[in-house]
Amino acid sequence: MHGISLSHICAITCLVASTAGLAQSPDPNAASTNLIRNPSGGYTHRTVEIPPGSRILYISGQTATGADGKTPADGDAQAEIVYERIAKSLADAGMTMQDLVKTTVYLTDAADLPAVIRAGRKYNPTGKQAGTLVYIKALAVPEARIEIDAVAARETK
Repeated sequence: MHGISLSHICAITCLVASTAGLAQSPDPNAASTNLIRNPSGGYTHRTVEIPPGSRILYISGQTATGADGKTPADGDAQAEIVYERIAKSLADAGMTMQDLVKTTVYLTDAADLPAVIRAGRKYNPTGKQAGTLVYIKALAVPEARIEIDAVAARETK
C-alpha cells in the first residue's frame, strides 16, 4: 500500500473518529439523509452521536478462542464468551455496556444470530448502540463462528 501500514490506517481512523464529535451539530431542522427501514422485525434504526470531549474506547474483534487455542463448537457458548470479553474490556477501561455506541457482528453462519441476540440481551438488555451485522465466509480462526468488535464512549466531566 505504498508505505502506509495498517497501524497508520488505524491511527488515522482513530484520529478522525475521535475528533468527529468536535464539529458543530447538524441543523436539527435539516432533512435527514438516513434511510429508516426495518428489514427484520427486531432491527431498529439507530444513530448515535458521541458528545464532544468524550473518552472513546475501541475494542478489537472478540472471538471465543481461548489462550489455549480452543474454541467451543456451539454458537451459544461462543456468543456468551464474546459478550463476556466485551464486558471485561469495558470494565477494564472503567466503562459499562451502557457506554457502547457501536458494535459490528461478524457471523459465518446465519443460524448463530439467535445466539448473538440472546447473549446481547443478557449482557446489554437496554442496549442502544448503533450496530452492523455482516455475514462472512470465515474468520481468522476456522472454528470461530462469531466475532464482535465494539466502540464505546463516555463523557468526561
